[in-house]
Amino acid sequence: MAVFGIGILPLFATVTVAFPKPGDRLPQVDRTWMSGAVSREVKSLKVQGKDVEIYRTGAWLAMVSVSGGENSIEIIADGATTNVSIKVQHGKIATAGDAPQAAGKQPVYKKLPYAADEAKKHPSGKTPGETTIAIDPGHGGEKDTGATSPHGHFEKDANLALAFEVRRALEALGYKVKMTRETDRPLVLTDRARIACGEDGADAFVSIHHNSTPYDRDPRLARYTSVYEWNAIGKALAEKISARVGAALEGDVENRGVLHANFAVTRNPEVPSCLVEADFLNTPEGEEAVWNGVRRRKIGEAIAAGIDEWCKGGAGSTGESS
Repeated sequence: MAVFGIGILPLFATVTVAFPKPGDRLPQVDRTWMSGAVSREVKSLKVQGKDVEIYRTGAWLAMVSVSGGENSIEIIADGATTNVSIKVQHGKIATAGDAPQAAGKQPVYKKLPYAADEAKKHPSGKTPGETTIAIDPGHGGEKDTGATSPHGHFEKDANLALAFEVRRALEALGYKVKMTRETDRPLVLTDRARIACGEDGADAFVSIHHNSTPYDRDPRLARYTSVYEWNAIGKALAEKISARVGAALEGDVENRGVLHANFAVTRNPEVPSCLVEADFLNTPEGEEAVWNGVRRRKIGEAIAAGIDEWCKGGAGSTGESS
């Protein structure tokens, strides 16, 4: 008999489902990817009647068809059957043409209310010991877990582990580092960058994250690393970090470079800020890579090297034309 569980796979379990979680209510979709893991001894897996490949770690991914309301998804591992319930909102499936945005109507995103309107002076005139970097491990706490990997590991923990590597590398270079959190605790999203603002704040703010795909997009086709900015000073910092991370992961994961986004933590005219998406967590390959300690240290050192390069100045470091 198969045992259905959530989270890290127990030794006695045959199959576990990490996403969607029981009790989750999906939007109005007609299909969704499921992810989970099986015990190492399992040789065959069928989800909704279709054969599913088992990755070497035991992780698996499967696309399933769903409809509004309760859906019972049959999972068969080596002949043992488990039925998993997925809830989907009722209603018409949304399409790209259902609600076209009016021409010229774009959402307006405001800056962080506590951030000053003028940018701080670039730290190129300071020594590392006089320079403070704020590092923000994204998510945290019981409710804000972020993305979930096939074995049920949470993004919040991956973010914190990578943030510690960035801090270690920066401190080795002589920088002072402030962390928004050092334990698994919740933080108000718009309060995260407050640590970097004001007279005793920081010279730069970097938020650390790991990505995941939408319900109906194949996670295997969307794995990459990127760094997000909101304004010119954030872009200058992001470019240095992106170049270093891209070089460190060359041949491993695609580097999409610097992208623009209206993330709350980056809307800062005062402190150069950016958000790093180091990898995708919801694929078997991504999960395995993210929890590789040697690789994590390499990424942390690359992020720190990018920050160090930005701090020391050079063309584009201030966000102004060279």
